[in-house]
Amino acid sequence: MMLFLQVILGFLMLATPFFIIFRYRLNILKKTVLALLKLSVTMILTAIFLQYLFEWNNVTANFMWILLMIGISAVGILRKARLQSMRFLIPISIGVAVTSLLTGLYYVIFILGKNTPFDARYLIPVVGLLIGNMVENNGRALATYYSGLQYHAQLYTYLLGNGATHNEAVRYFVKRALEKSAVANLANMSVVVTGMSPVLLWSMLLGGTDILTAVVFQVTMSIVMFCTSMISLLITLRIARSYSFDSYEQLRNVRPVVDTNQSV
Repeated sequence: MMLFLQVILGFLMLATPFFIIFRYRLNILKKTVLALLKLSVTMILTAIFLQYLFEWNNVTANFMWILLMIGISAVGILRKARLQSMRFLIPISIGVAVTSLLTGLYYVIFILGKNTPFDARYLIPVVGLLIGNMVENNGRALATYYSGLQYHAQLYTYLLGNGATHNEAVRYFVKRALEKSAVANLANMSVVVTGMSPVLLWSMLLGGTDILTAVVFQVTMSIVMFCTSMISLLITLRIARSYSFDSYEQLRNVRPVVDTNQSV
């Protein structure tokens, strides 16, 4: 009953933004309602599944849930990258899966110091945080990489024609993609206190965790997110090579829908 009352009181806070929307006739009412419905339904379904996963705590079920998260995130990255071909789901999924699972297990075992790394209470939240961080960063990084190749194909061809290997010819584009991924993570780190609330820190404190433990978790998780994004991107680009270039190292018909406001 108390939980239901908390939810009601939380939704009552929407009265203020809805008043502003109606008062100034903002054209975002439909988007706001749909976003709230999507958030509510998604969280309710996620809570139901996680409740069973945490109670069951079966290794196979845990990995099935993680694979589901990886698949959803791969689709999210593909959409963020604005790539029209679904064949890129394979390299994206592999990049996300390898880095999130290996890094997640490393984090649980060595940083959190847990003797049960496959426990749903530890593995699923950690891997979920890592995967969630990759969607936005790697999506934009891949968009930068492929739009760069598309619009500067002459540079790539020129380098190949002058004796450069494929890796040498794409180095500039890979560099730009890595910078795009890294800068986003570094920006989050640099404004974690002054510009953006450290969500993990406050959440853990609300959950009863002591301050030192919460701070360590916030810092180490930020570092791990930074690492996984870059490693995942490199793995994806490496595997996607066969999807992006033919046997003569010529760029295939990869046509990302590029945001005209995005610099390449």
